[in-house]
Amino acid sequence: MNAPSFICRTSNIAGHVIRSVVAHDEPEQNFVRSLADLASALPTPEALVQKHASLRAVVTTPDFHPGKPVPVGVVADLEGAVLPHMIGSDIGCGMRMIVLEDVTADQLSTPLLDHHLRHLFFEGGRDIALTGLDRHAILREGLPGLLDNLQRTSKGLLSKLDLSRRWADLERHSDNGIFSCDDIDPDFADYAQIDDHHRRDAILGTIGGGNHFVELGYVDHVADGTFARAAGLKSGSVVLVVHSGSLDFGQRVGTATKERGRAKARVGEDWRVLSMEMQSDLYRRYMNGHANAVNAAFANRFFIGLAAVEAVARALGREVEHRLVYDAPHNTVWESGDIVRHRKGACPARGSGAMASSPYEWHGEPVILPGSMGDGTWLLAGCGSTDFLESAAHGAGRKLSRQEARSKTNISAGLRVIGPVDPQSPTLRGRQDIVAEIQARLKEEAPAAYKPIDSVVRPMAEAGMVTKVAKITPMITVKG
Repeated sequence: MNAPSFICRTSNIAGHVIRSVVAHDEPEQNFVRSLADLASALPTPEALVQKHASLRAVVTTPDFHPGKPVPVGVVADLEGAVLPHMIGSDIGCGMRMIVLEDVTADQLSTPLLDHHLRHLFFEGGRDIALTGLDRHAILREGLPGLLDNLQRTSKGLLSKLDLSRRWADLERHSDNGIFSCDDIDPDFADYAQIDDHHRRDAILGTIGGGNHFVELGYVDHVADGTFARAAGLKSGSVVLVVHSGSLDFGQRVGTATKERGRAKARVGEDWRVLSMEMQSDLYRRYMNGHANAVNAAFANRFFIGLAAVEAVARALGREVEHRLVYDAPHNTVWESGDIVRHRKGACPARGSGAMASSPYEWHGEPVILPGSMGDGTWLLAGCGSTDFLESAAHGAGRKLSRQEARSKTNISAGLRVIGPVDPQSPTLRGRQDIVAEIQARLKEEAPAAYKPIDSVVRPMAEAGMVTKVAKITPMITVKG
């Protein structure tokens, strides 16, 4: 049984009203399961009142799907509190899109590209050399702090930067590439200890696991030429898409906050709620650590993009100029006065006039929405829908759990996927156990494990959340 044909629905769960835009052909049982997970994730109105807080609005996007402790595809506005468990440990996870200049899709077919991508991402070739001052600047001041430092000294891959272009790219970042904070979390003190010694970073510049990826493809359809020109895209443009987050930084903030909340909760309290007024120390520490992690995620995607462009340059035997289209997190909280907007697997999608001094000021905020491997990526324009909290889906949304996908899906022979291990390597002859595990992990991300991307994009366009800009067809995917 599928959901009703209308795409906008209103539900009442756990004492809260939920507004939803539902994917086309969404099975009703999946939607109901997701709502049940959301009911468990949301504090009761009584628990919020106890913390001098209230839930102002909750919406779900068409990629809404079950998840523990929180389903994916949820946006919530809280007054007077933050819910760290709503974001979890993948803090700052988001998307980055780059257009490569003077590169054609045909040039990506060279097997040299596979070699260089594997070397740079999985065989120690990234060469991200950072000083303690660089690390401190990243966590405290985001990408602007890093670029300011690199004007003084840089080594390795960062020495190749065109800094003037990268400064110009900052206006193509959500929040200009920085989440403000009061300080660096004490848990990161050793990592951010200030010194002038360059060391190769073992954390930043790595893709991570799960559904994180790097993908190279080309624009095969332009739906909005005006927006596409502002983004620097045209039919046939080669595009790099990065999906990754804050790695160990978000993991530490999420885990430590949960432990502190539980330890300091009084009997009968919902420890998941951190009150601005009643728990100011815990609240502020979380928000600072959260900002540190989001800043690390901005830097992580920045470095991943540089490494992928470097792989293309080495494969082609020349330098490759590139320009940012947009970079934004979709697993983050935004604080505005007493209101904290939580986006769990949901993109900011502000409308015309919201992004002052940006190339997109009068076009709407770019939304980068990937499908599964092989299904491509849509670049969309936000419409600033207040009914849906100026947000949009962040992906196609899972149709099958990872375990279900392992047993029910197959990998298309046409997919070109680069991972840490080359399954064709002679060293794996006789190790069918390793080859089988590689294939099983790929099945978890197979197209059949996800909703078709257009079943998510179409209802958002019909509901006035976004408009279509350009569709990117993938040619090569890098998975951790």
